[in-house]
Amino acid sequence: MMINILKSLADESRLRIFNLLSENELNVHEIQSVLGMGQSRVSRHLRILTDSGLLSCRKDGLWVFYRHSDSDFTVKFRELLVPEVQSEDQFLRDLAQLRLYTEQRDREGREFFDTMAAQWPEIREELMGDFDLSSAVAGKVDSCSKIADLGCGDGELLSVVMKGDRKVIGVDRSSRMLDLAEERLSKISGGSFDLRPGELSSVPVRDGEVDCAVINMVLHFLDRPGDAVGEASRIVRSGGKLIIAEFDSHGDESFRERFGHRWLGFSEEMINRLLVKHGFGSIERESFKIKEGFCIGIYSSIKI
Repeated sequence: MMINILKSLADESRLRIFNLLSENELNVHEIQSVLGMGQSRVSRHLRILTDSGLLSCRKDGLWVFYRHSDSDFTVKFRELLVPEVQSEDQFLRDLAQLRLYTEQRDREGREFFDTMAAQWPEIREELMGDFDLSSAVAGKVDSCSKIADLGCGDGELLSVVMKGDRKVIGVDRSSRMLDLAEERLSKISGGSFDLRPGELSSVPVRDGEVDCAVINMVLHFLDRPGDAVGEASRIVRSGGKLIIAEFDSHGDESFRERFGHRWLGFSEEMINRLLVKHGFGSIERESFKIKEGFCIGIYSSIKI
């Protein structure tokens, strides 16, 4: 095994790819764009790194994403190698280029949601048909008095759960979506709301500030869904609740181009694994069939 690993890294291009994947999982096109290499070259190097056991891959529809293997040996090897590699200029430049690429994609994502904000009710109906997802999620919040909707969009869910003396916090990256949410919530009597611009990888909510967090049909937009679940764990008090609503795994590639989805849904196993990893237990799941044969899972879990 060691010989294969050393052979696989005895090439500067493969070492650059391995270094790049220390930041995040990436697909072939993204690696091409950052390193300026041709597709066949990148694919060949990825195959060698994967065969050696240094990388693993995840197939999602027609896309394949690569990341560092999580085997015990690879983790230890990476901890020794990556700091040494990142002390050299070429590899630091690659990481800087990756961050520029990611920032540009994030800007395009915000612009997409700003542009599509006014059409979001129609998009929601196109995806959900007559299924009332907000009411289904709202039925899980029980007696929680302070709820954070992470990726609140135009505030549709917040408008359903904001009542009585309940306080709701909405977080979204799109300023236009937050404008629409404020317009919607301002018309409701009862409850109070606080809308905050922010990313789900760094939520502008204090530790343990809320009784319940909701991540409603948002994880499929994110590079690293686990970061959002980790942030939800941080802001929910001990004994509080996290609710996640998400598509089950599917293979409709049009969702990437039309709606900006990065993930084509999630398996129940993956959602459960993320919840357990970030300190949630007592996981319950309810499944709903919507139009075109798609399914949505609503997960309820308790912060341990």
